[in-house]
Formats: sequence, structure tokens, C-alpha cells
Amino acid sequence: MSPLLFMTGATGYIGGQFLENIVSKHPDYNVTCLVRTSSQAEQLTAKHPSLHFVTGDLDSTSVLTEQSKLADVVIQTADCDHAGSIKAIFQGLSDPTRSKQGTFIQISGAASALDVSNGYGQASTKVWDDIKDIHEITHFPQTIFHAVTDQLVLSEGKKLGVKTAILEPSIVYGKSDGIKKFSMGLPWMVDAFQKRGKAFIIGEGKTLFTAIHVKDLADVLVLMTEAAVAEGGKMDWREEGVYYVEGGEYKFRDIVERIVMEMRKRGTIPGLEIEEITAEQATEIHPWGPIMWGSKMRTRASRLRGFGWEAKQASVVDAVPELFD
Repeated sequence: MSPLLFMTGATGYIGGQFLENIVSKHPDYNVTCLVRTSSQAEQLTAKHPSLHFVTGDLDSTSVLTEQSKLADVVIQTADCDHAGSIKAIFQGLSDPTRSKQGTFIQISGAASALDVSNGYGQASTKVWDDIKDIHEITHFPQTIFHAVTDQLVLSEGKKLGVKTAILEPSIVYGKSDGIKKFSMGLPWMVDAFQKRGKAFIIGEGKTLFTAIHVKDLADVLVLMTEAAVAEGGKMDWREEGVYYVEGGEYKFRDIVERIVMEMRKRGTIPGLEIEEITAEQATEIHPWGPIMWGSKMRTRASRLRGFGWEAKQASVVDAVPELFD
């Protein structure tokens, strides 16, 4: 019998790419997507006629529970901070009428590793490793980004006997093959450069961060889904199943310099000047500016690499031209 998958976020940036990858690699999988409107279902059907749909959103508790009860694997790529949807999904995955155990895979984020302790735009020495630092990562204070719902996933999985995996990508970049083509941070920066007529960095631009191409992230989701279908496979689950996902570390100034070069080449910016601005000025450009463009996020995907995974797509610097395709 074909594996039954239920997913949220199918029209989103990450979910859309995962959908492309999983349907291409496993056309035999039976995939049901949560959509908010019939037009979203039509868009997805045009790309993949074999898909199934249910209408609702993350507040549609009964829909989420019923579909999760039917599914072998639930993949949550929508809002990772929506506690109500997580509880509804676990209610379905732990239903006593199920014939076998289900699995929950959640896309969270490495924002829990954000560091501005020595100021925006400055370097940092702390690197979070998802093996060495696993206890601290899974017990962050609940004031930290995503900590509340990450810990909810772990506690519900343990309490109800459901296999869980949490994927925590760092900055996600690149052009997706799904309906939504780009994420937020870098495209917003390109737009800001164009409106200002010149580029900027926060402080000295020494910020170090890790990043992952959306197609590499989708490959990891496929890998985890395949392992779940194989009753767990070789991957780690539950308390050990928290994975940072990154394809390398970069200096923010290097990204800005490449963006400026590509914009100048296309005539969308008059020169190559890069202005150093403060965090306060960045906030005036965008409320999330200091966080997106000036904070550190240094993570190591030791767990995935220990299982033989490696990123294959272009680096974040080399992928900058994708922003202008």
C-alpha cells in the first residue's frame, strides 16, 4: 500500500519545493495537502494532478486531526509557532484506532541560535552543534524564538509515543520550484538597496551566519520522510531528532558585495558603494532589519552529516544571481 502523507504549507516557499521533490522522486506516494482556497488547489493540481486536497487552515482543528489520523507521515512546513495546529496533529497521529504509529516532521528554524550579544554586525565565537549542544538546544528558555513549540513537539511526541523530527534550517535562500519562489531576507534587502540607490551593511558587516539552499532543505525533508516511511530508517527521532540544517558559513559583507555587483551589472543601482548603517537605521528600513541583516546565526548540522548527508546546491554567494532570474 502506498504511504499516505499529509502536509501543510504546500504553496509556501519551503513546502512548495518539498512537494516538487517528493512527487518527482516518489510518484507512488499518496499526498494530501492542506489549502486555504480552491484556487490554491487548482494551482497545485496544474503542476501535480495526482495530489489530494482538504480545505482549511492551521486553526481548522478537526480537519488537521482527521487527516493526521489517516496519514503515515505528517509534514508541517507552515507556521512552526502555531501551537494549536501541533496539538491537533498529535491528536490524530496518536489516535487509538490507528493500525500503526505515525510520524510528525516539523520545519522550525535556527532563529533560536540568533546572537547579538556583542552588537549587530559584529562577529561571534559561539557555534551551536546539534549533537554536542543537543541538551541545551532542546531546553532553551521559552523566551527564545521557536522554543515553545519545539519543546511542545518533543513533549507531545514523548507523551503520546509518536516519532518526531524537528528540522531547524538557518537562513534559507535560493529560487524555489514551488509556487512561492523566494523567501524574505535577501529579496527584501535587494528592494531596500534599489529604493535607497545604494547598498548598506549593519555596522562593519562582520556578521557570520550559516545558510541552506531551499532545494537542499527540501532534499533533507525527503530524506526524513523516506526514513519515516521505513519505520524510522537510520535517522534519529524524538529527543535526538532535532536537526540543524546548513550548507556552510558565510560573512554577511560577502553577500552584500555580490548583490551589489549583480545589481550594478543590471543597472538597478548606480554604483558599488556600501554604506555602514546602525541597527536603528536598519529598523527604519524594515522592522526586522537588524535581525535579518545584522545578527549572528552560527550552527553546525553535525547530525545530518553523520548520516552521510551533504549540501549540493550553490553557496549563498554563488546563488545571488537567482534573485534576479
